[in-house]
Amino acid sequence: MSYTIAGKKILNEHLALGIFGLYGLGGFLATRGGSEPKPAGGAAGGPKSVDPPINAASSDEEAFIKNFLAEAEGHGDKSGERLV
Repeated sequence: MSYTIAGKKILNEHLALGIFGLYGLGGFLATRGGSEPKPAGGAAGGPKSVDPPINAASSDEEAFIKNFLAEAEGHGDKSGERLV
């Protein structure tokens, strides 16, 4: 069986292969990756901290959180385990 498209006879097999090709091309274009990541400094330049702000009720609580994070990061590097 065939279809008449724009005055020409097109076989079913050719239509199917064309659709498969378009899907493959679409999948390739969708998964080929984007542009390079932008630097953390943004348009203003300069590196910025990527850590979230610590919203502590007191300076003692803030010091405790910072100390805990420092110990957790240091301990995880040495033994391969994560505390958090």
